[in-house]
Amino acid sequence: TKVPPYATLIFDVLLVDVFNVKDDVSVEVQKIPQPCRRRAVAGDFIRYHYNGTFQDGTVFDSSYSRNSTYNTFIGMGYVIAGIDKALQGVCVGEWRRVTVPPHLAYGETGSGELIPGSAVLIFDLHIVDFHNPKDQVDIKLIYKPADCSLTSAANDLIMYRYNCSLLDGTRLYSSDDYPEPPRVTLGQGKLITGLDEGLQGMCVLERREITVPPHLAHGTNG
Repeated sequence: TKVPPYATLIFDVLLVDVFNVKDDVSVEVQKIPQPCRRRAVAGDFIRYHYNGTFQDGTVFDSSYSRNSTYNTFIGMGYVIAGIDKALQGVCVGEWRRVTVPPHLAYGETGSGELIPGSAVLIFDLHIVDFHNPKDQVDIKLIYKPADCSLTSAANDLIMYRYNCSLLDGTRLYSSDDYPEPPRVTLGQGKLITGLDEGLQGMCVLERREITVPPHLAHGTNG
């Protein structure tokens, strides 16, 4: 009753979404820091920020709006399959745009009122940091004097200078913030475990870069 015989039809169309059932996750690396010390692997615990949009640009979720990173283990099924896959191989400080087809996201059913069925999702990711619960203290030698007959050990009283930062380079604090360099007795529980370990075996005037994973630093509470 609406379309007469032999009628030519005109459709004004806005394409909202498109995908193919054979599509895989698409990753566009937008920025990668140099050097990249290590790439994330399955089993790592990772912290990242994200903006999530549909293909038409509509935002459906953002970690920035909560002022908090999203924290999870990767490669263990704690996040949608597409993101689980896309987070492997990232560097600390890296920016990625990830396009996730429905069958690697929320499928035909979607997720509540937030994600409609068969929706392609786009995530702009910023990797803040990651570590593995099995990580140990990493010591990189910067300078060691030729004359090194005496090295620091447990129960020694030492004086040292330091700068402390996060993996992304954010400065936390420095011995220059205080009137005098700190003095501490090693092996007495006066320092975080990883730093105490990293300061042992040093010569006077030796310089090291000591990387301490969370479980040997300030843990889950910061």
